[in-house]
Amino acid sequence: MLDLCRLAACGSALSLACVAGEPVPAPRADASSPTPVAERPESPPAEPVAAPPPLVPEPPPRSAIRPGIQVDPAVQPGLLQFADALTEQGSAGSLWIGPLEGNGGRDVLIHLPPGADDAADVELVYHFHGTYSEHIEPQREGLEKRKWVGWNRLEQTLAAIADLHKQRPNVALIYPFSAGKRNAPGARGWWNKAYDLMWMAPVAPPDYRDDFSQLHREVSAVLVDDFGVHPSKLPQRVLAEGHSAGGVALYNIAAHGSELVDEYLFLDAGFQDWADGCYAALRERQSSALVTLVITEGGIADPIQGRDPWCTELERAHTSWPELRERCEGAPQRRATGFDLSCAELHEQAEAWPDYRDWCEGMKSDMQHVPGVRVVRTRVYHGDQPRQFSGGLGLPEETAARLQPDPQPDPL
Repeated sequence: MLDLCRLAACGSALSLACVAGEPVPAPRADASSPTPVAERPESPPAEPVAAPPPLVPEPPPRSAIRPGIQVDPAVQPGLLQFADALTEQGSAGSLWIGPLEGNGGRDVLIHLPPGADDAADVELVYHFHGTYSEHIEPQREGLEKRKWVGWNRLEQTLAAIADLHKQRPNVALIYPFSAGKRNAPGARGWWNKAYDLMWMAPVAPPDYRDDFSQLHREVSAVLVDDFGVHPSKLPQRVLAEGHSAGGVALYNIAAHGSELVDEYLFLDAGFQDWADGCYAALRERQSSALVTLVITEGGIADPIQGRDPWCTELERAHTSWPELRERCEGAPQRRATGFDLSCAELHEQAEAWPDYRDWCEGMKSDMQHVPGVRVVRTRVYHGDQPRQFSGGLGLPEETAARLQPDPQPDPL
């Protein structure tokens, strides 16, 4: 009987050696046999790599708005009184008054009402006042209007901005003061000496050096350095508004070029050459800025049916001149029949009409079909408009499509 243990060692093939009971030789190594590898000690398990902490976005920058009053003692006495009055009323907020080079070295008031929001952006409203408002003096019995009207208009504007500030903090007012009486350099003859015709017209330094871009840079520095507004909270574009004779400043800003203004707001200030001239300058540069006219119906700035209906009069002069030309021949100073004008003045208006025709035709329908312009008619008295409409307060909302200019508009 075969030795089963030895059979198991022999494998499945029963060699003769196995059968004969001879010892089974150890298998011989050959080239195909694997070389034994010395055993290596096991490496310790790698420590787990900690996951990076989740990225936490940095909080948005905030302002650190500081209330307080900073008034240059060299400003006109009325402004010192006005600052004291705001303090007594508890409505001073952040207030700065002093001269700025961008306003020709004249005084500028900068005001951010109380309750500013450090997290909110800051809107800027540049308000250019009307006739006689460069002088600040409180109203009292016996004082003529031209002396106290400046205090009244400034008070109105601040009240309107305070209302806006409650609706959407933060709204800051910039209120430059005009030179009061300045004609264009080299001009001769009659002019309304209550107007500062060179306001914001940097044409001939040092006397005519107003510059809106420089004014804005200086105002921005005050807001950041003195008020604590974070630079990122300042807007790229601003609202510029003019009341009454302040419309000339808006015209000059547009005529001399500025990309800072998003909207020009004429508060009963669209007199001949101002609003229409502003619009023409914007169209020439293909600017997207809007032009808004708030007009007191039948008032001094209504060009169709107001006290000085210049559109109507220009058109009438143009229509009448062919008939009156022969009568005026050789007599330029003769009074033109049916007009409070000399023959020379009538001829001049008749010749000027084509330059104003498109604007005046648009005004007949309150610019309903003129992109980039809106007309808001009101019964609010001319002198009360700053309180009602400064900063766009109380104006109706308009659709963007209605207000945005066409890419290639027909010039007015």
